[in-house]
Amino acid sequence: MKIRLVAVSLLGLLLSACASGPAYRPAPQPGDYGYRDTMLTSEQFRVSFSGSDGTARETVENFALFRAADVALSQGAERFRVVSRDTSPITAYNDFGPSANVGYGYGFGAPYWGTGIGYSTGGRSETRYETVLMIQIGPDVPDDGPNVYDASQIKHNLAPIVAADQRR
Repeated sequence: MKIRLVAVSLLGLLLSACASGPAYRPAPQPGDYGYRDTMLTSEQFRVSFSGSDGTARETVENFALFRAADVALSQGAERFRVVSRDTSPITAYNDFGPSANVGYGYGFGAPYWGTGIGYSTGGRSETRYETVLMIQIGPDVPDDGPNVYDASQIKHNLAPIVAADQRR
């Protein structure tokens, strides 16, 4: 009975880990999920957010804007201008082939071992999105206009979306 409880608990943990998308967090390494920003000059920054498979394009774009607002505020700027924006799909193809597995299980009152050999002819593709923003802060950014954002307002308006993703 204890073995079944442990197995069910582990399965639940694994499934919950698979279901969660990338939270709003820094990307540990280039190519990982999360945000990255680079100061190019004292007034120009490159800000990006990369989502995981299944993260909606709009979510990735919102997270990039949220990070741009974070960067602007951390630099003492009230507003920022998006000079350029690019959202790109990144598609990975998983082509399955030969595989071999060894497993251990418990059933019908006794433990057992099993092996398997197979070959998959199918494959699948997974698409995720990355948004890259070039932003400008500083005295040359007008009070309003095309692509000019109030950093505090962006943080306030997008905070519920970011918080909702953190709870997934």
